[in-house]
Amino acid sequence: MRLKFLLKAFFVIVLWIGFQSSIVRAQSTAILYDDWAEKFQELTSEQNFTDESLFRNLSSLDSLEVNRFLLETEKQIRSEYPNALAKFLFFKVQFMLAKNPHLDFNTILGLLNDMLLAAYESQDELLIGQTYRNFAFIMVHFQRYDFAAPYALGGVQLVEKIKPKLIQPFDYLMLGGLLFEARNYEEAIFYAKKGLTGTESKESKDHIIFNTIGQSFERLNQLDSAKSYYNLVDSICDLNGHRLWKYINLQNIGEIQFKEKNIPAAKESFRSVYKNGIDEVSEIAAKSLVWLAKIQLQENNLDSALSSLDEAEFILKNFSDRRLQTEYFLEDSYFTKLVAFEKLGLSDSSSFYFRKYLSLHDSLAHLASLADLSVVQTRIDHAEKTYNLGLLKVEKYKAEQRRNAIIVAILVFSAIGFTYFNWQKKRLQYKNKITTLEKEAKESEIKTVKNQLKSFTNQLLEKAKLLEELENELDSKNEAELHSEYLAKLNSSRILTDKDWSEFKLLFEKVYPGFFTSIKEKFPTITPAEMRISALIRLQFSAKEMADILGVSVDSAHKTRQRLRQRMELSSDTNLEEFISNF
Repeated sequence: MRLKFLLKAFFVIVLWIGFQSSIVRAQSTAILYDDWAEKFQELTSEQNFTDESLFRNLSSLDSLEVNRFLLETEKQIRSEYPNALAKFLFFKVQFMLAKNPHLDFNTILGLLNDMLLAAYESQDELLIGQTYRNFAFIMVHFQRYDFAAPYALGGVQLVEKIKPKLIQPFDYLMLGGLLFEARNYEEAIFYAKKGLTGTESKESKDHIIFNTIGQSFERLNQLDSAKSYYNLVDSICDLNGHRLWKYINLQNIGEIQFKEKNIPAAKESFRSVYKNGIDEVSEIAAKSLVWLAKIQLQENNLDSALSSLDEAEFILKNFSDRRLQTEYFLEDSYFTKLVAFEKLGLSDSSSFYFRKYLSLHDSLAHLASLADLSVVQTRIDHAEKTYNLGLLKVEKYKAEQRRNAIIVAILVFSAIGFTYFNWQKKRLQYKNKITTLEKEAKESEIKTVKNQLKSFTNQLLEKAKLLEELENELDSKNEAELHSEYLAKLNSSRILTDKDWSEFKLLFEKVYPGFFTSIKEKFPTITPAEMRISALIRLQFSAKEMADILGVSVDSAHKTRQRLRQRMELSSDTNLEEFISNF
């Protein structure tokens, strides 16, 4: 709900500026490329372009004329004014999204990357900070929090360092919400608190910030702190009549009550949210139904639980503004439903919803791993090194042009030797710098892949753990024949699948290139199972973790290790882990 508010605020501003052309479309104002290029060149590092007349004039033109204007104006700016180019490209992205909010993501991402490159070329830290914030602002529209969160954080930190008065409460509100979506809860609390104004007017957004802080404490399992902030939200909502936010906040309060086992109070909270929010915040009302179903399952009221879940699933699937939050609610609904069918002994239905839950869970887990700030920060660092490498190559090209001019002068003044020696020296310096940056870029890429490999294997362990828990729960029942088919499906779902292995192997080879080739060359008869165990040993997993990942027993994992030692003809004094780490 927080990011929905931010998105609405973004499009109200942009559409208001961009589509006022309907009022003045009859006007036909001539657009002079160099005049508008000069306006962008006059902007300071802290300014964005806000001249509404250009939006109006462009909106009055046909597509061909618009494209020509954007192309010609960019040409006027591009060569000598990287700061103006960064501002122009942000304006261009805003205008394009105002005309077509569903524009292809990769098209916009390409323009934003050009915007970042222009900012880096300017070597102006304040401009770079502002450009990071602009980048994040656009990423919110696409719900790409893996980009939005780190760039918003980087932008705020840079601008705070150079000119803190430019940071507004809205910046902290947005940053706190993005960090929450990126699951960086402690950072979310820290920055959200910076956005508090301490005012009680209707215009204040303190109730949204308190809600972000409360949810962050709840995710950290600090329930007392979460409750105190939810109570603050409730007080502000009562004072200023924020009715919808009151029921959004009541859902959070109900979840705390449920976790504290105050079931009657939780049930009353969820019913109130559903009753009062179904028309205006239907997504939250659907969430309340899922939590009611959890209570009904505890009470063994299975028919009511399934009815609640059916209605919740219908609302979420038909929600007009499907967002990442919607998918999390739907994931919770699927899991609760598979538990309900399992209690009813309907193994086919339970298996069906288990597969739906697992598919959606894996997808959301992948997005969460992308949004991990350490992974994305590495991506930013790698991008900066790449851009710096590009800058050096530009400087090298310019140096070569200067060299040619110098050679002509040398021919005139008969001083070729001395100047040529200096040029060779500079060339060697540039070559050394480029070699260093290429090495740093490669190391940064390897670090990123290691983080992705770690996230991938953690997901495999989590999946294996879930399968083991569900299998143990089914094993504990006496109805062996009823569940035999379902247990067989669970066992057949064990990982690694061929697809899992292919993805794992691809990431592994980026981190340890040549590992599988070297082992295969030295031990040609090694089996696929032994090859997988070798990779997991290289990653220093325990026997239990290897068994979970491969979907076998610990004893089987030990036996495969022993066969591997025999295959490699290792003596009892040779450490298998150390031997494999040398490949």
